[in-house]
Amino acid sequence: MGDIKEIIKELKALSGVKVSTNEPLNRHTSFRIGGPAKALVIPYSTAALQSIMDVTRGIKKYVIGNGSNVLLPDRGLKGLVIKMSGGIKGLEIEGRTATVGASHLIQPLIRHLAKAGLSGLEFGAWVPAALGGALFMNMGAFGRDMSDLVEYVDVIGPSGKIERLGKQDIKFAYRKSGIRDRIIIGAKLRFTHKKPSVIEKNIQDVIAKRKLNQPIAVPCAGSVFKNPKDVPAGKLIDMAGCKGMRIGGAEISKKHANFIINLGDATASDVRALIQKTKRIVHDKFRVKLELELVDIKRLNVIF
Repeated sequence: MGDIKEIIKELKALSGVKVSTNEPLNRHTSFRIGGPAKALVIPYSTAALQSIMDVTRGIKKYVIGNGSNVLLPDRGLKGLVIKMSGGIKGLEIEGRTATVGASHLIQPLIRHLAKAGLSGLEFGAWVPAALGGALFMNMGAFGRDMSDLVEYVDVIGPSGKIERLGKQDIKFAYRKSGIRDRIIIGAKLRFTHKKPSVIEKNIQDVIAKRKLNQPIAVPCAGSVFKNPKDVPAGKLIDMAGCKGMRIGGAEISKKHANFIINLGDATASDVRALIQKTKRIVHDKFRVKLELELVDIKRLNVIF
């Protein structure tokens, strides 16, 4: 393993790469939680990402998209954090398909698609994710998910080799994909044609539902738990009397019990303690074992 200081110098010399050292990770997550990264890099092209992979062989790497569904540690991360959001974008629309870079944020992407009369991604309205993270997590809502749209996904592995994975190769499942040791750099998605005005109405309907039922105006990370088969996680948590329960600066939202919000000074330790307490209470009351949807550091995409 190379010396991290020397590697940082090499990264800073690369073209098309932004490098920040001792970067507070709470600036890069919707939870506003996380200590400093030894180094955080944003690649602005596939070639730049390949160069990063070449320079950092043997260095532990953590990959995040726009940080909308992750919990990062209070102590920070000693390895390299590659942030895809803000980097590799790109959007090419042809017929009913769109080829999109992994860094493209879902919100502007939905708007571009709507103008082109392409429908299918409206379920993601108001979600502050980048495409790569949405695919990695198989983001979904209102009966739809990302796997419904995928034709193929382009990824890059530790060696810098680019691979194209068909939908059948990815093994999408509920709120997860089979992509674990590679970085998503883009995808081809297929949509249906509708009038832009109809798509816009769909978008506004989704936003209205989120505003009504979810705490979207405060720092949080979306749904904390996956929905069990029979009863939604939020309903179970509410029936167990956990809504409004608080540990430190973390609170189970009074608006939607499957959201944990940061009241301003929450730590990752607060959130984890609240998660464990909630799981215990729900299990004791209903004998249901809640499973995390939120990506904790232990489940982040890590390349060695």
